[in-house]
Amino acid sequence: MDIVFMGTSSFAVLVLEELLKDKNNNILGVVTKPDRPAGRGRKLHPSPVKEKAEEKGLTIWQPERVNAPEFLNVLHSVSPEIIVVAAYGQILRRDLLSLPRRGAINVHASLLPHFRGPDPIRSVLLRGEKETGVTIMIMDEGVDTGPILAQKKVEIDKEDNYQSLTEKLGKEGGKLLVETLPRWIRGEITPLPQEGEASYAPILKKERAKINWEDSAFNIVNQIRAFSPYPGAYTYFRDRRIKILKASLKEGISAPPGTVVEINSQGFVVAAGEGGVLVEELQPESRQIMVSQEFCCGYHLREGDQLK
Repeated sequence: MDIVFMGTSSFAVLVLEELLKDKNNNILGVVTKPDRPAGRGRKLHPSPVKEKAEEKGLTIWQPERVNAPEFLNVLHSVSPEIIVVAAYGQILRRDLLSLPRRGAINVHASLLPHFRGPDPIRSVLLRGEKETGVTIMIMDEGVDTGPILAQKKVEIDKEDNYQSLTEKLGKEGGKLLVETLPRWIRGEITPLPQEGEASYAPILKKERAKINWEDSAFNIVNQIRAFSPYPGAYTYFRDRRIKILKASLKEGISAPPGTVVEINSQGFVVAAGEGGVLVEELQPESRQIMVSQEFCCGYHLREGDQLK
């Protein structure tokens, strides 16, 4: 199949890698977002998909507006049989969707219609769900509303964070895509409309990563998982910002929220509005990631200290 691939994130990289393993697929080119400034120096950085495409020697396009007539002309010139989209970041309009002969197919990191939208992986972790999955769907002009070609459930382990769950779903999504595409081309699949109550997964801003210790320990641990390793759920200790990257629930804790109530070999326990949070791995401002024992020694943490 002659394929144009559209994607930007690390999830999309994993899908692209699976596509490339199948020698029946001819990747005509890769569409990804333009390089963006990042970091303290605000230097331009390529997307993860661009880095992978360069590594594989693929043609790369980075339009500011993917639906612009000038870019549609580029796609017309290469004449793709199918467009595959995975976490690209721009909405595709009708003229683009109707361009490939076999349509545009999306790989989405949830079991649609649950968690439609741009941030399904963080959203499912924030909710504390035990199961999610991947969906292969035909794209329409709505936001993840098109008919379904295939789905696969994926269990969420209690240790999973944003990075590990992204890796799971990206690999499973890529494998399911490679299994589904030939069957779709041969006419062996009847697309099914989405059924059930829909939910939406908006982009979660960095401000959502601020920990409120008056919340329940269950919600705080899920928040830490959803924002780990980047940008990192954070709190303040002695007016210094601390990112908490790994934590677990601690039952039977009752103390003012934000109070350090216990220090042990696993880390230190902070009281929440309900229950406690065992902090296991963290990153102080302008410092390297460290286990909690290192932090306790280096910052002289004591029971009774307060996180805010």
